[in-house]
Amino acid sequence: MTVQTTTAVPARDTDWEEFLDGLSAAVAAADPGTAYDWEARERMRFSAWVRHVYDDPRAVALFARPEPPAAAEARRREAAALAGRLDAGRAVARPVRPGCEVWAAAATAAMWEITGAALRAERRPPREHVVADVWTVVRTLLLPAVDRFTPVFRRARGSW
Repeated sequence: MTVQTTTAVPARDTDWEEFLDGLSAAVAAADPGTAYDWEARERMRFSAWVRHVYDDPRAVALFARPEPPAAAEARRREAAALAGRLDAGRAVARPVRPGCEVWAAAATAAMWEITGAALRAERRPPREHVVADVWTVVRTLLLPAVDRFTPVFRRARGSW
């Protein structure tokens, strides 16, 4: 009797690229365009992202490994696109520090981390809980950049 042992095969960049192409298509299909306000539009986009990742059977294996250059580049593109959408609403967005690029990078990183942690968890939480968690954090991060009524507490330079 022979015992077969299986070793984990590292994810190739092509695996990530195929996964990210499908992910990008799912998010684009969920984007309602400018017909909605920023919050509804971004909620749809972020929710579609999380749902697609959570439902894809390859995601667990891909997110369990170190992030390859293809995934890092996808994260940078997502953050740049989000910053562009925030900047496009300059009539709504207010000039807060940090700029839209920083808020977008933080929101995108939070989405990746929260979803990845849920995928790697021993007992995966329900998908819609993860969607709600991601949106709660992302909205909290983006709100100061786009909502003129949210208070922004500023510190004088060097007051830390």
